[in-house]
Amino acid sequence: MKIRLHPILISILFYSSILYSQESTFQKILMMTNSVSENNLISHIKNLENAGGYFSRVNFTPGNDSAAVYIKNSFLLIPKLSKVELDTFFIPSASSPYNSKPIFNIVATIKGKGDSTGIYIIGAHYDCSASRIGSTTWNNQWKTIKAPGADDNATGVAAILEIARILTDTTINFTSDYTIKLIAFGAEESGPAYSHAGSHPGSSHYASLAKQRKEKILGMFSVDMIGYNRSYDYTALVSDNNSQWLGEKLVDANNLYSIGLKINSSPFPQANYSDHQSFWNEGYRGILLIENAPPWNDSVFYKANPYYHTSYDTLGTVNIQLVKKVTQLTLATTASLGARLTDVYHEEQLNLSKDFYLSQNYPNPFNPSTTINYQIHETGFVKLKVYDILGNLIATIVNQVQSAGRYSVLFESHQYNNSKILSCGVYIYQLQTGNIISTKKMILMK
Repeated sequence: MKIRLHPILISILFYSSILYSQESTFQKILMMTNSVSENNLISHIKNLENAGGYFSRVNFTPGNDSAAVYIKNSFLLIPKLSKVELDTFFIPSASSPYNSKPIFNIVATIKGKGDSTGIYIIGAHYDCSASRIGSTTWNNQWKTIKAPGADDNATGVAAILEIARILTDTTINFTSDYTIKLIAFGAEESGPAYSHAGSHPGSSHYASLAKQRKEKILGMFSVDMIGYNRSYDYTALVSDNNSQWLGEKLVDANNLYSIGLKINSSPFPQANYSDHQSFWNEGYRGILLIENAPPWNDSVFYKANPYYHTSYDTLGTVNIQLVKKVTQLTLATTASLGARLTDVYHEEQLNLSKDFYLSQNYPNPFNPSTTINYQIHETGFVKLKVYDILGNLIATIVNQVQSAGRYSVLFESHQYNNSKILSCGVYIYQLQTGNIISTKKMILMK
């Protein structure tokens, strides 16, 4: 006797097998996020705000040179990194003799075990500024002025150093299919010796060379100024149209790994005030994580930072719990993408457009309602349905023609199942347009 399974049940069983096979990777990433150490982050920030005994990392000063040495040595202390190298560049427009003084990007590489030509980059700039202390003081005293730059951007550099340590931790034994590069960029800030007018020479130099070398950079995360907020654990995402997908992955990771950050919702704003812009200029996807967009303005969860680019940007003004959470978020997202532990992996295997995706519901677990976000790449008939684990249809949330774009719908558990109360457990929600299907699980918990 032949047994025929319902097509939806086959889909659920297939999806469950994927979940099972990826369970160990998910657990490893969860373990990695739990391994982020506040003490390590604090130690790095302290060492960077007093690099070489200088309370400054302003470009073309001894403190900046000392910071580059500290970062390189910190990477070299991580034995499982594939490579640590200096990417040297100059700023020809700087006044003499600074136009001939070398500046460095410090690049640490974790080579992928599968498609190693595909690259994800986590970057943070290590120079700082005290330009808001007053133009006269800044212009006359920039060589010696106190500029500890604890938040901007020792926090970002501390994050990438901690992420490098955890990604290569042999007790976790995480494997990434794609190559991951962690880069401390030089010369993100401008100063009296030169003005780059937003060009960010360090990251521009790196991204331009990557384009010339035809490197397959799949995404770049710029971690810049992530630690000032006295009231909320909030981070803002900044993206161009081409990179919104990366922002959605950060939001998904925040929910999936229960990191607990408040994050602005998509579509994410576009702005050019950090190293991500250099990758946009070369046609790569890039996204900025920053404490607010922009940090000189207030928002619902943020009061404008009065300390950045001053002599008072010290560790004492930093919310270290926030720095930890942004570090966890960046780590979890990059590791998930590197290990292809997302629906993107299955879509890529089917050669589907990255402009079609189904996000993880939020909150998850939920009770009694949860929000589902999705994007479709072209106008068509869209179905969004919910099934129980046996393949029984519970709800049809969307069943209509929709234009290309982003959508958000609310699933309320008490409105379905013939007015019966849904029991606790795992449910499957499935988005379909044309012959493209994406499936995720959600958990109802009471």
